[in-house]
Amino acid sequence: MTGRPFRTALIGFGWINAQVWLPRLLAHRNFEVVGVYDPALTARSGAPTGPGAGGAAESPGGAAGLPPDLIADRLEDLLARDLDLAVVGTPNYLHEQTAGAVLDAGVAALIEKPLCLSTEELRRLNARSWRTGAPFQISRPSARRLDVDRLRSLVRQWCVGPVRINAEWLRSSGVPRPGSWFTRRDQAGGGALLDLGWHLAEVAQGLLPDPRRTSLEARLLPADDVLTHREAGWRGDSPAPGTGPEDGVFDVEADGSLRARYRDGSALSLRAAWATDVEVDTTRIEVHGTGADGEDCHLELVTTFGFSPHRVTHPVLRARRGDRVSEWPVETAPGKEYDAQLDATLAMLRRNLPWRTELHRSAQVLSLMEDAYRATGRPLVSEAPARPAGAVPC
Repeated sequence: MTGRPFRTALIGFGWINAQVWLPRLLAHRNFEVVGVYDPALTARSGAPTGPGAGGAAESPGGAAGLPPDLIADRLEDLLARDLDLAVVGTPNYLHEQTAGAVLDAGVAALIEKPLCLSTEELRRLNARSWRTGAPFQISRPSARRLDVDRLRSLVRQWCVGPVRINAEWLRSSGVPRPGSWFTRRDQAGGGALLDLGWHLAEVAQGLLPDPRRTSLEARLLPADDVLTHREAGWRGDSPAPGTGPEDGVFDVEADGSLRARYRDGSALSLRAAWATDVEVDTTRIEVHGTGADGEDCHLELVTTFGFSPHRVTHPVLRARRGDRVSEWPVETAPGKEYDAQLDATLAMLRRNLPWRTELHRSAQVLSLMEDAYRATGRPLVSEAPARPAGAVPC
């Protein structure tokens, strides 16, 4: 397709689709938003609640900010609007179901992380993509950051052989909507390790030429009474209907970590936490290695991923090689990485991006997360039947 914008729909109208993707799509000359589907939106407008996708709901402004003809009553109706792309922003346990319907309709998909909750789900999605020829990708904005790209280049230039990577993303108060689907294991699969740790794993494993693992251990720490009151208020979410921090379900971890070793001798230590004693929300990625001349190499990126306003004031990328130390300032404006993701999605639609190669990298992240949760005895896919989507907010 050339000569017109790509016709795009949003499935799920929670925070990520309403506040991140919708404004970017509307501002981009190569995209045209032609529809939104979310059972909560159709319910508020008096239309019947459709089956299937479900899972997101009101963001600040709610449905009033959308023209009525933009809102589809059913997922099938949305997919019949001659779409080129659908952005899937539903609760995690619905990703395969929703993206599968999109791919079956021959429509390309951009799926919010996690891509899905098991390698078996991904295998089924991939089969549907091959059957219809529709491409799909996971949103991987952290891996597209300019500071991460520079870090990746320095590691490849300076480090020879295996490396040790320490990666952490620690929030001071950043639990996403306690009592909503985010904190329910049957709908989210996991908590902080899956939510924040996925981004860290995309970046960290992207620094390795061949991230095939030889060992893995993980630890999940449950939320306590204090953590449930430390929500990510900066998101501006409305309360989950009928729930709150006091009476809502919170059965995922608020703090998770893993350690992995790889075939080339490299090692990864990763921690992600929604609420800690840090003063500002901090993302830190350290790489220790050896240069071609035998000198020690140490690279460190200190910044804040995501949209939290409680940010590192002066983010920096530092590199030490032997006695030589260099520093570079890095991007401080939140959200630029999502602009880069949209450019990558455009390249996928134009067939100018090796999206299956990227998908393979994301599959390795999924495998890491799937195995980490299984190692703790709390697999991402619960054997208990998932609760109906209904109008569960995103």
